[in-house]
Amino acid sequence: MRNVFAALMSAVLTLCRYGTIAAFSVLIAVVAIQVLGRIPGFPSPSWTEEVARFALVYLVAFSCGIAVLRSELVNVDLFVAPLPASARRIVDRIVDLIILGFSIAIIPGAYDYVVGSIGERARSIDIPMITIYVVTLIIPMALAFFSLARLLGFAQPSPASHGELV
Repeated sequence: MRNVFAALMSAVLTLCRYGTIAAFSVLIAVVAIQVLGRIPGFPSPSWTEEVARFALVYLVAFSCGIAVLRSELVNVDLFVAPLPASARRIVDRIVDLIILGFSIAIIPGAYDYVVGSIGERARSIDIPMITIYVVTLIIPMALAFFSLARLLGFAQPSPASHGELV
């Protein structure tokens, strides 16, 4: 069973990584178009503002689960850092349980929100808004899945510290 979950986690993690890269690439391209649009004679379409917002939201949706898995989503270092390693592990598990609980509690409302958006269309790019609103479902599902993965012992180490602690 552990191997099946590990394979599932690997697939979801790969999807989230590629989704993060794709959303970030779209955001970079759209912002580049907006910046170049400041040059006289270079067009800056009106849809770039809306696409930039959508890309940013998707960037958060795909990367928040990865952040949970690597213990980088939310951490109060002033509280956790001075604790002994065993106490830090306990606090981390409590935080994982809280994230899992809140995420599961949010999923039904997020689903209702997505279903309620059927038929709406984006103003400037004329796409169904359900493609955007589905993010409200992706975020709690990713948070729940990856916090469950952490609880089951699949946490990944954080990258090297950037000197956040003083």
